[in-house]
Amino acid sequence: MTLNIIILIAVIVVLQLIIGHLLHDVGFSLLHSIILMLFPLGIGLFALQLWYYEHRYSKWAVPFNVKLRLKYMYILTFFEYVALYVCIVVIT
Repeated sequence: MTLNIIILIAVIVVLQLIIGHLLHDVGFSLLHSIILMLFPLGIGLFALQLWYYEHRYSKWAVPFNVKLRLKYMYILTFFEYVALYVCIVVIT
């Protein structure tokens, strides 16, 4: 069980680092990317969508490169949930 938790934490940390890098590529400052990266399992991404993109782009007329990176972040968040399921349910 301890090994499962260590693997889960390692996977989530790696995926959050990738998400933080994508946030920095979108144009956020390094400080904001790190702060949003500290909220795992899509919580930071949800807050970013809710309070930044919903207000700034009301009809979601987001530039293509930002939209593409957001889709990558959503896919990585999905992989975090898959890792959570695998480490808690399947392996135990």
